[in-house]
Amino acid sequence: MKFYEAAFAPCAATRRDVIRVAQLVHDDGRSVYEAFAPEAFRGWGASDIPVVLDHDVTKRAGTVTAISAFSDWLNASFVLDGPHADRAADLIERRGKVSPGIYPLDKDPDFAVPISSHHSATHWFTRARLDEISILSPGRVPWYQGAKITRSYESKALTAAPHRQELVARETEPEGEVIPGGQVLVRHGIGTVLRVGGVAV
Repeated sequence: MKFYEAAFAPCAATRRDVIRVAQLVHDDGRSVYEAFAPEAFRGWGASDIPVVLDHDVTKRAGTVTAISAFSDWLNASFVLDGPHADRAADLIERRGKVSPGIYPLDKDPDFAVPISSHHSATHWFTRARLDEISILSPGRVPWYQGAKITRSYESKALTAAPHRQELVARETEPEGEVIPGGQVLVRHGIGTVLRVGGVAV
């Protein structure tokens, strides 16, 4: 069984970072820039977040096991354990593009709005729910440019992997907090890792 990690949405820790990392998207005919706070997905709801093909929830390929913030991206770790796992693995091998299904819940009301009506709005979401991660077929465009698979490894590498040090720099010892559903949110010096089912991925 293979495990994967994917950068799925732009991450901004400060208002200044938002200007640098926010990505332009087109939504219902409007063009807006979007970025998410590192802890935007804290307590995001159900732990059973699916990995699907092309945003089709009937084509389940796997399950998200953790969400983390690193640098300018929010990252999802997942395993391919669904009926469409083989097709997803083939698409990852051929293209490696992903796209999230996100439901924004709250945004920073004090963040600067466009300086005129000719500029696109910029949204910095402080709370959001991740409904799914999609593996995209050729010809499909990710919601955020640059969203892609960043790492893959066999299950035996899980114990040998350096405990996500490549994703989160630890400046202090992490502190755990149990949130609804039994997940453990672990705070690190510059980011967070959400552990699902007690598995540190």
